[in-house]
Amino acid sequence: MASLQAYQSHGRRYYRIVESFRQNGRPRIRVVAHLGRVEDILRLHQQERIGLKVSSVSAGAVTALYHLACELDVAGRIDRTLQRTGRRRLQKRDGLTVGQTLVAGMISRACAPRSKRAFASWAESTWLPELMGFSAPELTSQHFWEQMNAVPIERLADIEQELVEEVIGIERLRVEALAYDTTNFYTHIATTNRRPQLPQRGHNKQGRHDLRQLGLALVVDQATQLPLAHALYEGARSDMRTFASFLQPLRERLRKLTPEPQQLTLVFDAGASSKKNLEGLDGERDRYVTAMRPSHHRALLAEAVDHLEEVTLASGAVVPAWRRRAFIAGKQREAVVAFSSPLYEGQLRGLHQGLARCWREVEQMGRPTSVAAAKQRLAKICGRQYVRSVMRYEVKPAEQGHIAVRLWCDLEEYRQLTTRYFGLRLLITDRTEWSTAQILSAYRGLSNVEAVFRNLKDPGMLATHPQFHWTDQKLHVHIFMCVTAYLLVRLLSWRAGKAAGFSGSLRNLLSELSRIRLCRLLDHSGRAGRPRLRCQLEEMSDSLRNLGQMLKALPSHD
Repeated sequence: MASLQAYQSHGRRYYRIVESFRQNGRPRIRVVAHLGRVEDILRLHQQERIGLKVSSVSAGAVTALYHLACELDVAGRIDRTLQRTGRRRLQKRDGLTVGQTLVAGMISRACAPRSKRAFASWAESTWLPELMGFSAPELTSQHFWEQMNAVPIERLADIEQELVEEVIGIERLRVEALAYDTTNFYTHIATTNRRPQLPQRGHNKQGRHDLRQLGLALVVDQATQLPLAHALYEGARSDMRTFASFLQPLRERLRKLTPEPQQLTLVFDAGASSKKNLEGLDGERDRYVTAMRPSHHRALLAEAVDHLEEVTLASGAVVPAWRRRAFIAGKQREAVVAFSSPLYEGQLRGLHQGLARCWREVEQMGRPTSVAAAKQRLAKICGRQYVRSVMRYEVKPAEQGHIAVRLWCDLEEYRQLTTRYFGLRLLITDRTEWSTAQILSAYRGLSNVEAVFRNLKDPGMLATHPQFHWTDQKLHVHIFMCVTAYLLVRLLSWRAGKAAGFSGSLRNLLSELSRIRLCRLLDHSGRAGRPRLRCQLEEMSDSLRNLGQMLKALPSHD
């Protein structure tokens, strides 16, 4: 039962509410609440609290990510790696080691991508400074520049490998099917800045061909979508060359992730499946599933149309497919031709749009001055993909110096395209013991890498933009931070799915956790001494509290 108790401290009388209980048969008391002096009790009774200031900060997402980074010892691994490079002492600036600064940057990239200059204003709105023990205004862009400058490029792969091995060990993952793909990110690095070699112009997948870009190669575990390895490369390098240069170090790193490396299967798209790259695979150790460019094997695709049979995948999807041995890329290989309705509809829609555009441009072409000029213009108009196979034209002189142009569609070629080419994919593999359903499921797992790339380009979280670094070393460290931040968020989502049945996107998960807020109450009571600060979690639903407890997202505010 609770009771009021008076006690003295430093000659002053205070009051508190206590409860009595017995421990090992002996009476004991526990303090329920400190009420203070008589005037404090009177002020509370009359609700005359002076100078009470209330503020709140976002705490759930940053707390969950920070605890996960501590569990994996991300900062410690980075710092120990730097010490192994021969540094006599651990570099610290503004109270943070290099590893701690990079972890703070990773959490920022995951929750609210922004420039390093804007980091402080974001950090002040979160519980992160109290968690990591730093002053937000001190973490300027110069602070990040100096800390990132201490990380050697050649050590990033070692740090990433240690982290991935730790995650696989903790989660007891069985790594088997690996999805490999590449993408690029545009930058705003000036054309006149010749110091960095990585940013180069090329075909940008976001449509910014006018800007210099970076290339990123990534390997993802298909079961968990966790990134296992990455490489940053020049923006103008082709996918074919990237795969060849990435394969050698990648091969050794991936085999260390499992006690059964012979079970690893690398899945990659047609962009990297050249004859040279396929010949570069080790026939004894490198197992693969890949797609081939359909335009190079039209006869095989046309033959497959008459033999397609429905194959039921483990996911329940039904895919028409045909399997046989075929001579591809210089040798006999296991081949699977599969039909995709979405691919067919997209290709057919693209052909019809191309034909309509072709007719419009011919009508607007005007009067050509010569037969040669007319042919040159028509070759350009009718030269687009698929249109050049279907559209036919004839140019000849007419009366009074005019040029006669005749345009028509080849219906037989149109029929061949729409019935024996569109919607078909050609897959090859050396997993001859696999069923057709397993091969198709493995290739479909490439969508996991594409999902990672979408998240890394999401301006609301995890985005590589904005990045204002303009040296190759800083660009490497920046991308390392972005990929590691994705690893942390993806692992949180994996655990949330297993423990709480969470099935939302990464953005939804971070949004939910960000709703966990900590309220600060600063009491300027008018007495001598520093103001009293009390912290309290804001009200939340039971489901959010349970999710926060499972992911260690509820901050300690004692």
